[in-house]
Amino acid sequence: MYTMENKQAYSQVRKSWHQVLCLVLIFCLLCLTTACSDNDKEERVTVARYGNMGRSLALKLVETVPFRKAGTGGEKQAADFICEQLDRFKLTYERQAFDFRDESGQARNSENIVVTIPGKGFQPAETKPSDPMADSANIVNLSQPDDAWVLISAHYDSRYSREEAENLDAQATMAQVDEEGNPIQVNTDLPKMVNTDGLDDNAAAVATLLTLCNTLRSDAPAFNVKVVFFGAGHANFAGASAYLQNLNDADINQLYCMLNLESIYAGDKVYAHAGQNSVRPGNEKDYLLRQNLYVCTDVYYNNLLLTNNGFALYTNQMGCEKELAGKGPCVYREWTVRESDHTVFDKRGISVVFFESADYDLDDCDLPFRQSSDPYFAATNGLISGTAYDSSRLLTNYYVPAGQLYNEDYFGSSEEASSETDDEKVDYVQVTDPLEIRINNLAFILSEFSKTAPAGLEIKN
Repeated sequence: MYTMENKQAYSQVRKSWHQVLCLVLIFCLLCLTTACSDNDKEERVTVARYGNMGRSLALKLVETVPFRKAGTGGEKQAADFICEQLDRFKLTYERQAFDFRDESGQARNSENIVVTIPGKGFQPAETKPSDPMADSANIVNLSQPDDAWVLISAHYDSRYSREEAENLDAQATMAQVDEEGNPIQVNTDLPKMVNTDGLDDNAAAVATLLTLCNTLRSDAPAFNVKVVFFGAGHANFAGASAYLQNLNDADINQLYCMLNLESIYAGDKVYAHAGQNSVRPGNEKDYLLRQNLYVCTDVYYNNLLLTNNGFALYTNQMGCEKELAGKGPCVYREWTVRESDHTVFDKRGISVVFFESADYDLDDCDLPFRQSSDPYFAATNGLISGTAYDSSRLLTNYYVPAGQLYNEDYFGSSEEASSETDDEKVDYVQVTDPLEIRINNLAFILSEFSKTAPAGLEIKN
């Protein structure tokens, strides 16, 4: 007999089942959310996480060969060191010898080390007439898209020999007098040139290229890639010049971009610049020659490298007028007057992207270039590369983990920096050496660039 008590009991049971079902549903949703969150976290923490191999290689190079002046036995040892690592990666390479003259006019020899990594290739993609990017594909010959290639480089020589460093130390400690013959106090607290080893110039960049090579051997690029370790960079870019001279017209026509790294570690911030050939008088710029800079910054943004890894990429945003030979006063933004191995390609009209570490946060375009605004480097006016401060012992003690700032104004919005929690910083950034962070993230940007199809092309399956 269905009584009021039965009805109440049935209602209570139904209510209990509803509660159980709700709890099960909530549990499933929590599991799904947690799984998604874990997957997101896993994806986030694996971006550009190549481990400490690059850092170890940079430090091993400077320990093994601290002085690598162009045309000396030290430079030859550095070349052998690079080739040993490439052999370990089981990559094929070519050692291209060339001759040059040093600052005294003496004939010397050096070599470029060229690693060739075939790409997947491209095919023409459909573009809409209204697409403002459609014409940018003209920089690549669409009749031969599979021949398009990029050149990624860094020089491996350093500025001084050991003998020159010792002579510079001797000159710095010699008794000096003023015009009246009174002794001048010499600052004996400055580091010694004989203790330098060129970690910033240019071992960190060499290690970045080695990290890139190791990455691309198992994750093929879209472009054909040539990674070139230039010799004699400090001899008026002799290695870069020799390499360019050996390219035929077809090679140059298919060279989509040249990306070059120098002194990427010791400066306050890492910058990417377009070439001077992209500059037009006034506030104008050549987009076709500058678009590859934006591809690099897009990789930085799209992968949240600041949030994930504590790595910030800047561009020169000074915005003042600067005189550029043959072009008159031009707005000083997204390019630099600094020269390196990319300069010979820049002058040839090839699109270039130049990476360096520096501080372009200056009030006046006419102020001298500096890598750091820290008073610690005041004795060299903020310069580190090529000075007594370019020492692995000094720099690794100066740039300790968690030494990077998160409240600075960088290229773009500061929202990305504030989105990172304290726990996430502790998880990686605060315990990871900045040398490792810079090497790995720059290698990642270069790798992703090599996998990005230009407008008008698409990657072959």
